[in-house]
Amino acid sequence: MRVEVLESAKCALKKEFNGKNVVVIDVLRATTVMVTALENGASCIYPFKEIDEAKEKWGIKKDGFLAGERKGLKIEGFKFGNSPLEFTKEAVQGKEIFMTTSNGTRAIENALSADNLYIACYLNISAVSEKLLESKKDVVILCAGTDDKFSLDDALCAGMIIKKISEKESLKIDDLGLALKKIADLTSDLKGVLAESKHYSYLSSIGCEKDLDYCTMIDIFDIIPFYKNGKIKLPLK
Repeated sequence: MRVEVLESAKCALKKEFNGKNVVVIDVLRATTVMVTALENGASCIYPFKEIDEAKEKWGIKKDGFLAGERKGLKIEGFKFGNSPLEFTKEAVQGKEIFMTTSNGTRAIENALSADNLYIACYLNISAVSEKLLESKKDVVILCAGTDDKFSLDDALCAGMIIKKISEKESLKIDDLGLALKKIADLTSDLKGVLAESKHYSYLSSIGCEKDLDYCTMIDIFDIIPFYKNGKIKLPLK
């Protein structure tokens, strides 16, 4: 099995992912929101690159609600921003979510040629890793990054997924993936490693400390959200 890591959403542009599994990671905070919302009973999530597109689709459906951010802050007129703590069972159960974020939803739209497109964060590392092992297809881990640049929070999550898979399968890993796996091997204090990173520090500066505590919890959910036909959802039980 080959594993390649892309450092930002922009890196996926003009790439073809046919025959491969793609895992999209935007730990702070889009994919953490998606995993949380679906765990808490949301029926599906529609991801969009642009604010106007999300508004338009929501207006047609006239159901569910809008969620998203720009520069980490809730978009004016949207019900929710990008804090996973907002997406409680009481708020989202049975609801459709129309979502746009600065990085995560762009990464998803840039990877639609994948055979399978999975959503990952620290909350579901083991579940996603097991799914990739079962499939046996080559894997591209697409880190959303921050403003088209490398972001340690996403990259370290990628390294942890590679570490998990490599414990059970012989892998051919690109140099970035190999470096991230080695960092993951040495990481015992996740928040301590991320504390000085750019995006983590920015979210802390705008009052998102509780989000950061939550987003860095490991393996609290055993779900594997996937993208199909314009929506992110969970497999039928």
